[in-house]
Amino acid sequence: MIIDIAEEKLVVISDLHIGNPIYSCKRVLTSFIQQAMDEGFSVCLNGDGLDVVQSSFQKMAGEIPEVFGQFRQLRDRGLRGYYVIGNHDIILEHLLADWDFLILTPFLNLTSGGYRIRIEHSHLYDPAFAGHPHLYHLLTKMAGWVLDNWPGAFALWTEFERRRFNPGAGEPRLRGEPAAISQAAREILRRGFDWVIFGHTHHAGVVSMPESGHYLNTGSWLVRPTFARIVSGKVDLCEFQQIGGGKYCTITDAPVITGG
Repeated sequence: MIIDIAEEKLVVISDLHIGNPIYSCKRVLTSFIQQAMDEGFSVCLNGDGLDVVQSSFQKMAGEIPEVFGQFRQLRDRGLRGYYVIGNHDIILEHLLADWDFLILTPFLNLTSGGYRIRIEHSHLYDPAFAGHPHLYHLLTKMAGWVLDNWPGAFALWTEFERRRFNPGAGEPRLRGEPAAISQAAREILRRGFDWVIFGHTHHAGVVSMPESGHYLNTGSWLVRPTFARIVSGKVDLCEFQQIGGGKYCTITDAPVITGG
């Protein structure tokens, strides 16, 4: 099992939820991966790339082949594809291995430009998941049925989280996230990492921690196509934006997002 890696150019995305009833970003995703290849970036899917819990086999079978084909192209170009396990694809834990074109792993310790960066989905630090995993799984499946019949529920839930988990002035965490998530990031930073990159919460943003180091959440492509861009240890939260005529910005020129 591979957990320690070195990359000078890496992009990290999370929470695509391929196969989910409201997943609709296939064209943007394939454009993004193609652009990453063209610019020499390896690609990491940081959890919940596939939505095994809230999807049907038929829908996933129609979405996956093209994306996996692109990861084979990454390999053929001498680049690498990484897949960190999340909670909606936790069944893939049984398949942790190097798939030749895609490396499956529970987390990554990345060295880039002399900096140490931890990449992890972060569901294990979510109090709801960690405290009651079976109930969490059941409620997640029920939420899939709700989304299938009422897609607008996702936006309402996202806004509810932003109102419920609203950090106080000076509190080092992202709006919409339980405090336990940023606390876990701080603990990992204390182990000698310069950056911690999480997914899971769907709330994109960047926080500088009081002691040292930075926490970044890549958000979810069900909300907007945000990603972490890493170049020789420099980490930015960016958005893959359409620039007109059906074309998208380059990875290198993607606009940077600050805060959360």
